[in-house]
Amino acid sequence: MALAGQGSLIALPYAAPSKAAGSGMGRPICRIVSSDYLDRDVYLNIRAFYRAAGFQIIPPTSRDPAPVDRPVDLLVVLRGDLGSDLSDFSGPVHIYDYVKEYAVDWERRYPAASHITVVALAASACQPPAASQADTGSTRLCRVDGYLPVIPALWMRSWHTKRPQPVHISNYKRMGEDAYQRDLLALIRAGSVRAFGANWQLAGVRAHPLSYRQANRLLAESASCFGLMWPYQRGRTLSGRMWQAPLNGCFVLSEKGTDLLGCPGVLEREVFDGDAATLVPSAQACRALAAEASAFWEAHSRSLAADLGFDSGLSLTPANLRSERALLVLWDLEFRWNRLRLRLQAVVGPPLQRIRRGLARLARRCGVHPRQRSGPESRS
Repeated sequence: MALAGQGSLIALPYAAPSKAAGSGMGRPICRIVSSDYLDRDVYLNIRAFYRAAGFQIIPPTSRDPAPVDRPVDLLVVLRGDLGSDLSDFSGPVHIYDYVKEYAVDWERRYPAASHITVVALAASACQPPAASQADTGSTRLCRVDGYLPVIPALWMRSWHTKRPQPVHISNYKRMGEDAYQRDLLALIRAGSVRAFGANWQLAGVRAHPLSYRQANRLLAESASCFGLMWPYQRGRTLSGRMWQAPLNGCFVLSEKGTDLLGCPGVLEREVFDGDAATLVPSAQACRALAAEASAFWEAHSRSLAADLGFDSGLSLTPANLRSERALLVLWDLEFRWNRLRLRLQAVVGPPLQRIRRGLARLARRCGVHPRQRSGPESRS
């Protein structure tokens, strides 16, 4: 059996905030916000990371910022720009700039914040670095050269065998004449790579979306997968598959210049050709990769925690991740139910529409408008 992450532990060097550091009662409160979209795998890692640091979490879906007597002690921003929302927040702010879609002056965005920490990867040699507020000499804003926290015990799954056919798990992207996408589409259409995700019908490919839990399981069953980043992200950030796939012993074939951290299991390619699609790592190599990736991302999360000032030991085991695992299962059930509902609508909807139209025609022949309803009869 492959390494599953069972019993694996992450000794993160956090200092669990004291009650005095918070609002005076219970654990300090951390509010997580994500304005344009919520990457749920990112959220689960962030949630576990800050819970392990001693915070009570207010999720992005909450409409209540916090009870009046429990002000928010820390604001964590994942993606997007909230505009003027929360601009009056006066505590510390942690910003994870991992999507690279917005250029925001964070000091103007949060003028009342006591301190702003921006976590972002430095640009690669092939991508000139963008101007950063951290270079202005501000004492209120600092930059941490790093990536999102990753909690291996949350994502590692057991597996017995690996499928040799590479997979590509992503919604279809409209990328014009991008060479990498063109090559990948050719491999998918030739049956060398199997695609999963939404909107692939736009490219004439049959595929269906997966829940986060299903995608995680598929990576554990696969020996390799293809990545495809937006051109503006290449050399500026990492793809989520670069950590999740190797944790499950799945090698990642990615574009040249995209592996900014030297992640285990990421194989950069000049082109996505047939040779890349025929890569079949041995089961032993996949097991070794899972162990290496787990150690790598544990060390990364420890380093990030130290950079953020969480500097005393705290263990995070699978037993401590019950609430995150429960969310993963809940989202999976919600996803399956929505797919089943849509399928039922596709099957039952047309016959019901035909019956409704037939009844309407019959009603008109009888001289009764189908939407006309007689009022209640009065009793004398």
